[in-house]
Amino acid sequence: MVFSSALFLFVFFPAVFAVYHIVPGIRGKNAVLLLVSLVFYCFGGLTYVPLLLASILVNWLFGRALGRLEEKKKRRAAVTAAVAFNVALVAVFKYLDFFVANINALLGTAIPLPGLPLPLGISFFTFAAMSYVIEVYRKPANAAHGLAEAALYISFFPTILSGPIFSYRLAAPQLRERTCTAEGTAKGIRRLIVGMAKKLLVADVIGKMVDGIFASAAMDARLAWLGVIGYTVQIYFDFSGYTDMAIGIGACFGFTLPENFDEPYTALGLTDFWKRWHMSLTGWFRNYLYMPMTLSKPLRRLYKRWSAKYGREGANRRSILIPMAVVWLLTGLWHGAAWSFVVWGLWHGTFCALEGVGVIRTDGLKRTAGGRLALRAYTAAVLFVGNALFRAGGIAAAGRVLAAMFTGWRFTALGTLSLQTLCTPLAAAMLVLGLVLSLFPGVLSRWRDKRWAEPAGCVLSLALLALCVMRMAQSGFAPFIYLQF
Repeated sequence: MVFSSALFLFVFFPAVFAVYHIVPGIRGKNAVLLLVSLVFYCFGGLTYVPLLLASILVNWLFGRALGRLEEKKKRRAAVTAAVAFNVALVAVFKYLDFFVANINALLGTAIPLPGLPLPLGISFFTFAAMSYVIEVYRKPANAAHGLAEAALYISFFPTILSGPIFSYRLAAPQLRERTCTAEGTAKGIRRLIVGMAKKLLVADVIGKMVDGIFASAAMDARLAWLGVIGYTVQIYFDFSGYTDMAIGIGACFGFTLPENFDEPYTALGLTDFWKRWHMSLTGWFRNYLYMPMTLSKPLRRLYKRWSAKYGREGANRRSILIPMAVVWLLTGLWHGAAWSFVVWGLWHGTFCALEGVGVIRTDGLKRTAGGRLALRAYTAAVLFVGNALFRAGGIAAAGRVLAAMFTGWRFTALGTLSLQTLCTPLAAAMLVLGLVLSLFPGVLSRWRDKRWAEPAGCVLSLALLALCVMRMAQSGFAPFIYLQF
């Protein structure tokens, strides 16, 4: 069951909303949300519900121990064990096949692949669990007020499958006290509808074209560029649509979930892009990996050596490279157990590193209109190559797409037929609409302060809801892209 399904929108969500507002008291309301969160997860399959429950229980026990331990060495050992447990959980279910396949390829062995199915949302609920134990390690008073509170945080149904990643530091106060107003609920419902429209009306329509292009045997430059640009729009509207729906659903229950996107396709450089794209994941890596690494004793010793040799500015530039390389390697692996994701992570990390050390200087270019245009073109070029790697499903397939993008200028009749068949008028219209809204987001935001904006927004929401319902009735099920991670 996903947010954009009729079962969720017209049965599950209204029933949960009604029961939630009937039950009195914050504890009662939290109990309702915990129960329905577990029921929601069960719709993805009962097989891995025990795994989720085990993760909740073990991390709560670690948090309880961290809340009581006082000796620094014991606390450090406990949080290390907690993180190791969570990493092992993800490694076994997400990366074991990848590891065994590479061992077989490297050593010529024939170890059978375990073939474990990927549990829904494991990357997201495991990161939430690690956020919990790390925050309790940093401040014991952050420990959950009971197993139920920790369980609700880790399994909260709007965020468990694809985020946004809700840090425990932000979640804890809301788990214990929150208000749900009519105005907040109305805004949440409108946000839910907008997210659904992004998914069903834009991303899914473009997605059919993109799927056909990447499966085409007649790939040429026209199809390759159309496919990569289409996927760039599709993944943004699909993932930001999910985030809008999650934030809107959370608001209906009084929660303020973190934003995940901030007009990313207006970014001026790769560093700026990653401050705007999947911000909750970027923030998680920054808070729980990048910053602890930069403050670790080994890197501080290196910094002192580099300061003596290269000066403070030179040391600052070099000191970011090691934690940045680790973060980007893990960011790639987080998205999937394949070398194409590793290369994708290192591709983005390379440009972020070049900007960080000053090889690619973005600050000066930002001061002029021409410079900003050049930065946007450079950012788009890096994203297009990265998205070819991300979407293709393997290094060889990505190489085929990239080769067609830059060398496939001999057009065949079969390629032309594929282009005419796949790029339907509706797909082309949604692609243009998606490009305009993502590249020029101010087109809509400039009207928000007008007197008529509020009633017009309500009317537009009702129209979008009607279109979404018609779309659901006409088309088949299309899962959110990030459910695979």
